[in-house]
Amino acid sequence: MMTTRRGITAALCATIAVVVALGACDSSSNSSGSDNKSISKQLNKAIQENLSGNVEQAQKDYEAIVKKDPKNTVAYYNLGLIAQKANRFADAENYYRLALTIDPKYEPALYNFGILRSKDGDLDGAIDLYRRAIAQDPKDANALFNLGLLLRKTGRTAEGNTMVQDAVHVNPALKQDAIAQGVPIP
Repeated sequence: MMTTRRGITAALCATIAVVVALGACDSSSNSSGSDNKSISKQLNKAIQENLSGNVEQAQKDYEAIVKKDPKNTVAYYNLGLIAQKANRFADAENYYRLALTIDPKYEPALYNFGILRSKDGDLDGAIDLYRRAIAQDPKDANALFNLGLLLRKTGRTAEGNTMVQDAVHVNPALKQDAIAQGVPIP
């Protein structure tokens, strides 16, 4: 498997893009306009704290956000990231499940939940989550790569090689990782 640090860093950057694009609040939220602005501001602050290494404060802010807005996918997802980075995998899984209950197509949560399922040995569950993530973002090189490795591990070598090769096509920086895994790169 690829290192999760790379995937988590990429996922945090993706979250920032989602926050900017969506105004930080889930559209299904019941919050009023002024609450949305407050939550959006608090979410942006939490993301900045997280990026600057003040993870404890970021976690408190995300927890406060979900108390105000229990349908905030981004906050649950980021709580999952924090838990995953701290090796609190059960907590991370719960937060990703909450995010996916709100938005079953939320690609970053699908990807990171796939990492957790793989670590737990649930390869079929991880494969399903990676496939769902790729359905949302066909250019997610990390999901393609990880899916390919899992397929190879479960005996589906040709399909796995194709997935890893697709990942390298999307992100050529993965070429050495692919070669190290024994995947032929044309």
